[in-house]
Amino acid sequence: MYYVCTFAPMKRTLMLVLLAGFTLFLRALPDTPSDTARTYTLDEALVTRSPKEHMPLMRQPQSASTFTDESLARRGVNAPKDLSALAPNLYMPTYGSRLTSAVYVRGVGSRSGSPAVGLYVDNIPYADKSMYDLELSDVERIDVLRGPAGTLYGRGAMGGLLRIYTPDPTHHDGTHLRLVGTSRQNGLGGMVQSYLHPTEKFDMAIGAFLRADDGFRRNDFSGHSADRSRLGGGRLRGVFCPNESWRFDLTANYQYNDERSNPYVLLDADADAYFPQREGMSEAELMGRITQNRQSSYRRSLLSTGLSTEWHGQDLHFTSITAGQFFCDRLFMDQDYIAADIFSLEQKQRFGSLSEEVMLRNNADKRWQWTFGAFAQIDRKRTTCPVFFYADGVDFLNQTFRRVIPNFIRLTFTDERLPFSARLTSPSTNVAVFHQSALRDFLLTGLTLTAGLRLDYDRHSLDLTSPAYGYGYSFHLDLPTFGLLLDKSFSTDAAFNGHASMDTWKLLPKVALTYQLPDGLGQVYGSVSRGYRAGGYNMENYSDLSQNLLRRHIMEQVKDFSKETILSLSIPETSKETAIAGMSSTIDANMPAEPSTTQLAYAPETSWSHELGAHLSLFPSMPLYVDASFFLTRTHDLQISRFSPSGLGREVVNAGESRTLGAELSLRQSHMWKESTRPTTLELLLGYGFAHSTFTRYDAGRVNGLTTNYKGNFVPFAPRHTLALSADLNHVISETGFLRALTCGLNMTGEGRIYWDEANTMKRPFAARLSAYVGAELAGNVMLTLRGRNLTGNRYEAFSFVSMSRRYAQYADPMHFSIELDVQL
Repeated sequence: MYYVCTFAPMKRTLMLVLLAGFTLFLRALPDTPSDTARTYTLDEALVTRSPKEHMPLMRQPQSASTFTDESLARRGVNAPKDLSALAPNLYMPTYGSRLTSAVYVRGVGSRSGSPAVGLYVDNIPYADKSMYDLELSDVERIDVLRGPAGTLYGRGAMGGLLRIYTPDPTHHDGTHLRLVGTSRQNGLGGMVQSYLHPTEKFDMAIGAFLRADDGFRRNDFSGHSADRSRLGGGRLRGVFCPNESWRFDLTANYQYNDERSNPYVLLDADADAYFPQREGMSEAELMGRITQNRQSSYRRSLLSTGLSTEWHGQDLHFTSITAGQFFCDRLFMDQDYIAADIFSLEQKQRFGSLSEEVMLRNNADKRWQWTFGAFAQIDRKRTTCPVFFYADGVDFLNQTFRRVIPNFIRLTFTDERLPFSARLTSPSTNVAVFHQSALRDFLLTGLTLTAGLRLDYDRHSLDLTSPAYGYGYSFHLDLPTFGLLLDKSFSTDAAFNGHASMDTWKLLPKVALTYQLPDGLGQVYGSVSRGYRAGGYNMENYSDLSQNLLRRHIMEQVKDFSKETILSLSIPETSKETAIAGMSSTIDANMPAEPSTTQLAYAPETSWSHELGAHLSLFPSMPLYVDASFFLTRTHDLQISRFSPSGLGREVVNAGESRTLGAELSLRQSHMWKESTRPTTLELLLGYGFAHSTFTRYDAGRVNGLTTNYKGNFVPFAPRHTLALSADLNHVISETGFLRALTCGLNMTGEGRIYWDEANTMKRPFAARLSAYVGAELAGNVMLTLRGRNLTGNRYEAFSFVSMSRRYAQYADPMHFSIELDVQL
């Protein structure tokens, strides 16, 4: 939404002068009608832009929150993650990189693997979670739907749905300019969005944005920024309406980002944590600091396109949505996260998706409202993710091998660098048919029965190629127990190929009852629905298989060579046989099993959700809008992201079952004081979400040699509470003067408690952020806003984890300010 280039303190002053000069220049512009983007109240948030539903959003049997363009602008929402905690039980943390776009709704979500919360932009589905962390510009409305939405939206909507709508160019005119400068980040940004009307039947919107900043964090090893960011892109939307019946809506959205990523601080380390003895920083000097000797980074190029074709008849409404997405990215991560040169990961992805959805529904004024649809999607992702062990990493592997290889063998890798590389191709296919009906005045006046069913077929495949690429792994072997100090080296590789696939059929039903209360008070509802999250394969964890295969090959060579060596010794035959038998049994007991690509698989996740709720409008003289719900969700084959047993990579595993009990409450009240032509409006908002999510079955097997059962523990990563409080005041001063209106507001959001692991040994308490803004509406449709975020300077963990017996964390952004200039031309 904005372009940012770095600038020094002197440039920061210059920037403020330029902003003031630009404002004075705009005063001389003639007054033009402002772009009156439509806003929505809770009881009139229509879903006419959604081709699947008939009823207004706040009359559906679904817990939901709607954010209008005005409310998004007041809160400075620039990306979906900025909505975190603004909607009850919605949590979208910022950490790592844009690849790590974790989304949680009601305790259901994912850090990696298949998405659990769906994302749609102008009814275009985003197929892969790696694309979820987007920049938003000129957004008209965002809907947050909570609870399984799989009957209409499929496998990726088990926890809920985010629907983003951009302004319809047929209803807008002019050009919107925005300029933003930020403190502490040394940032500057710019956005332009224009609405054009080439012909009477064709309208279009075209926009672009650029942003850059130096970030908030410094890498103490290199002395450079640890989270610098560069971002840019553009959006094009064209709408062609040849007559009253047909509408064609074409969208294209491109974004590119280049960022320094994963600014993790070392917090703690176990006594047995591996710290190589190298020149530079000591172990104590590493604590509490970012000290990556190889700076982590992430680059992504993303293109999303879609064509929506609509036909409106007298009784029917037909929609076809064709969507395509492509992205390529590169993640480089210093996976030891400290100054030591242990190992790194370089993951490159190329992803393409093509989908088609057709829907037919009758018009909304019928007693029986129905929707039929079919959906098909083909995805293909190709991933290469070489893992490199450097000098300290080779030493670490040597120590590791000594612990798992019999003590009568001494083995040492002699290479200075050990690479593990693979190419993984993972195509998938998803096909579904669905139907949903709503019968009004069912059994009694005001009661509506909603029932739907989706049949979903999902196929995922994996082709893994891990070639030797012409190099092997050299190691030196001694047998000191037999008095043999050999001057002999060996070579082996960890090359292997494999294929795996999984097919899944799922039925996703939904049944709900909604009762319309008299006198316009609102609705109460109850629903039962099933959710589904696709299974898949752990791409990043392939290096564990390579290391196990390497260990197996080495131990086989050691076994064969040891046998030959023992047979050549001048000792009695019985002693040889005894030595060979003891040696063989010891090596066999420590030899890992033959690796298989099926070890990378994780199964689909399913859930049943029961919900009771209400959408209410109370006190007509001073309207109070209330949205409340209570829910119970049982999840089976719960997918959990964790570090692999080796500690050298992440994996998704199925963790048995969980149960989530929760509640949500949203309150909104507006009041206007009017004195002649200068009204004052005060709007108060409260949003609270509670999700008590625990494991009801989770046998984790043996961890560190102990049998572990996490039954009764809290499910990690999702907060138990979310809270949002805000007050916004708008005072009209004049209709003709230079200063037209003043606005100001306070906003507090927070979430917690959050556990960082299944064992519940690490946690973060509830943490809150206070934000505020002051704005002035000026003549010429100019808006100048000063905004402050995290005004209390609260320092808390946005994410924390343990790797290689060391604990790391990324802290939330510190207190900072921005100045924003918006102009409507």
